[in-house]
Amino acid sequence: MSKKVIYHISGFDCPNCAAKVERFLNKEEYIQNATIDFTNERMYITYREEPLDVEKLKEVIKTVESDPLRIERIHQGRKVQQKLFDKKTIFNLSRIVFSTILLLVGIFAFDEETQFLIQAIFIGISALICLYDIIWKLIQNIIHLRNPIDMNLLLTLSSLGVLTLSILIHYSVIPHGKFHIDLMDGAMVIILYQVGELFEHIASGKSKNAISNAIDLRADTANLITDNKVVEVKPETLKVGDKILVRIGEIVPADGEIIDGQGTLDTSSLTGEPMPVDALVGMNALSGSILRSGSITIRINKVFADSTISKILELVQSSGERKAKAEKFITKFARIYTPAVFLIGILFSIISGLVTHDWAQSIFGGLAILVVSCPCAIVISVPLAFFAGIGLASKRGVVIKGANYLDSLCKIGTVYIDKTGTLTYGDFKVSDWVTNGVKEEELKESLLAAESRSNHPIAKAICLHQNVSSLALKQENYEEVAGLGVKTEYEGNVILAGNVELLKNNGVLVEEVEVGGTAIYVAKNGKYIGYVVLKDVVRDKAKELVKKLNSIGIEVVLLSGDKESTVKEVADAVGIKKYHAKLLPQDKTKYVEKAIENRENGKLVAFAGDGINDTPSIIRADVGFAMGGIGSDVAVENSDVVIMQDHPLKIYDSIKIAKKTRRVAIFNIVFSLAVKVAVIILILTGVLGHMGMTVAVLADTGLTVLMTFNSLMLIYRKIE
Repeated sequence: MSKKVIYHISGFDCPNCAAKVERFLNKEEYIQNATIDFTNERMYITYREEPLDVEKLKEVIKTVESDPLRIERIHQGRKVQQKLFDKKTIFNLSRIVFSTILLLVGIFAFDEETQFLIQAIFIGISALICLYDIIWKLIQNIIHLRNPIDMNLLLTLSSLGVLTLSILIHYSVIPHGKFHIDLMDGAMVIILYQVGELFEHIASGKSKNAISNAIDLRADTANLITDNKVVEVKPETLKVGDKILVRIGEIVPADGEIIDGQGTLDTSSLTGEPMPVDALVGMNALSGSILRSGSITIRINKVFADSTISKILELVQSSGERKAKAEKFITKFARIYTPAVFLIGILFSIISGLVTHDWAQSIFGGLAILVVSCPCAIVISVPLAFFAGIGLASKRGVVIKGANYLDSLCKIGTVYIDKTGTLTYGDFKVSDWVTNGVKEEELKESLLAAESRSNHPIAKAICLHQNVSSLALKQENYEEVAGLGVKTEYEGNVILAGNVELLKNNGVLVEEVEVGGTAIYVAKNGKYIGYVVLKDVVRDKAKELVKKLNSIGIEVVLLSGDKESTVKEVADAVGIKKYHAKLLPQDKTKYVEKAIENRENGKLVAFAGDGINDTPSIIRADVGFAMGGIGSDVAVENSDVVIMQDHPLKIYDSIKIAKKTRRVAIFNIVFSLAVKVAVIILILTGVLGHMGMTVAVLADTGLTVLMTFNSLMLIYRKIE
């Protein structure tokens, strides 16, 4: 029996190291699948049998990775914030400062002509202070027969190579013509690299924290009411049934029912909508909401880990398990790119030296190319862009459950959409009672009896403001027929309430009537006794959704179990040209399957529904949207995208966000490669001269910082 475990993992020097460990773990027989999300510092392992304990897992990973990693299991609901200045960062900053001081002493305290050897010792020690751990990792790779062609080899060759080259030029051991480099260039390679790594770590950490903070509105404390006192406690300690006080400006720490007080709640962190809602006694207050006015007392009905905001954040943070195609591409690309550029650097040094006989400049150019070859700018910034895109969607009230679904959202060609509760409010109101041979009271009693035990929106509308609890207790052989209606026995009478098909299937003679709404037909003891008309209201933004989707080339098709006249009325109201009526849940699924079979040009098929009756279609579609997903376990479990309120325009928002995210990721890839190729060309042609090494370092670490911030900016983008 397979078991999935989620770990927090940190300490990797670069994304390539994480990718290397991921590939290694996936080759282990006892592991079914392993994914490392470098951006979110998470590792997902599905074991074939019993999971390894953390210490044993660390030992396994040590065989392929020499970095000191921190690994621990993640407990749901717990906040994990990345420290920008941890011990490792402070240590690296300290050695950069010390190394720089030694470098400056070597340059200015000793004369290059008369005291070159002493100067070389000082500058050499300066370089080794920043390089020793990199050399040690290279040695470990060689000892354990790992592929040595990585950043450790490139930096070691570049830094020590430039130091050695400058000494050889000084003593005229190697032909160098007019080309000249100083000892300091060798130390500057590694110092600049470490400075860049430091900024990269801070920028990347700041980006991750900024994205997490933008979507993480879990409370740090809760005001527990106990023995007529208010005690400040951790939300994790709250139990079901506990009473808490929420004051103005505070975040609701866990889901619960309001039992006292009143105010207004800001639910924008959950729904993306800025309009506050009234907080009244009897209402359910959702965690992550902010009390903007008043004061309320809440009785907890869900523990902190199971609360709405914890589940949303867990879905967002776990999205890194499902990687986008661009992420998978760059992981594979990095494995080829680094060795390829390494080979180019070696060949350039040899060929250029043989042709020009200026071996000093040729070797220096080859070493500069090695520095450029690190793909970190792409490998870090692209996953971060997808994480930022998912964070932006979450801020807008949309939970996208994986970076791969961002890819899918960009390719949608058709959206099949449910009517009731999706395009309409699902808030039916009775407009007419029409009898057939009986009094209106008898029709009402029979219909209320039939609908008294149903949770269907239509049943709730019929029973609204009616006391049906006594009727519900009198039902016998009660049966809900999916997509048709209800059959029950009440005080010895067999009652049918539903559509025409239900009555005809039970041998009742009835003719369908044309009404501007939904008709519920009623039969008593095999005789048709009348019908009731209910009307639903089209959502305010439904027409705008259809218009916007059509404007970006996406066709919208309406699927409904309602009769054709009602479905046509809604379709015309919102501008949908294609619709299908009188459908059972399985019929909707068949339409989705047929569309998938007949799709062209790689266009995908999406389905948007309420996440309950439409679950089969949501699962079967290429992209499944669950509407109004707050607290709906079925919706969260089976959909790919969860709209956190019944707001259809969020479907369009999610597609626009996906396209923006993809554009940022592609820009990061193209721009990074263009800069690196341009620098390599400038080095190959000798334009940069002795500045080639400095520019190469900037094209590596500087570019990484720039692309990281470009990805971060996505979280602050606006969707029109």
